[in-house]
Amino acid sequence: MKTPDLIYQLENLTFSYEEGSFTLSVDELAIKHDGITGIAGPSGSGKTTLLLNLAFLLVGQWKEFQFEGRPVDRKRLILLRNRVTYVPQNPILFSGTVESNLLYPLSLRGIKKTEALGLVNEVAEIVGINSLLTNRSHQVSGGEAQRVCLARALVFEPDVILLDEPTANLDEENVKKIEEVLKAVSARAKLIMVSHDMEQVRRLCSNLNILRHGKLCTGKE
Repeated sequence: MKTPDLIYQLENLTFSYEEGSFTLSVDELAIKHDGITGIAGPSGSGKTTLLLNLAFLLVGQWKEFQFEGRPVDRKRLILLRNRVTYVPQNPILFSGTVESNLLYPLSLRGIKKTEALGLVNEVAEIVGINSLLTNRSHQVSGGEAQRVCLARALVFEPDVILLDEPTANLDEENVKKIEEVLKAVSARAKLIMVSHDMEQVRRLCSNLNILRHGKLCTGKE
């Protein structure tokens, strides 16, 4: 049944890796459009596996899996992947400038250069990397690289941005900067973040789910 205020609705989702060493099992999960949703748990609990299923990059089995009120069609996953984006724990930048990194997802979607540059400048302002646009990607720091990855995820205006440990391995100053960026970005797209840092999740997220040993302990927000 279509539920307008939910962006994801899952029931009895399971995913197992081929070697059989780990199984994710989610009895029930409902994620609303509003606010930042957090998924917390210790290392190895299945947070990244769940995030990749929500990004349609891993495909498990389920009784019900709805996105934006419509059942997920395994034959149309490419279309769904164009509406969400996954930001890995370790930022990955392409060679070239910061600006070219932000232009890349727009060029893939056939957006004209003039319009694309406007979007890049707008997002760079939100994320606070205007001064970095002409820098080469290898010249930016770890915290700056994380902000560039967030900007690149936001620039093509996805419905959902899925963040895997967005402040891992950053110092306290950069953690604060990234958290402020996440708050700003959440006004433009639905954010779902995973973290082992329960305090951070409580600071940022209006909705919290906890994973332990592949099991979702709090299935409702």
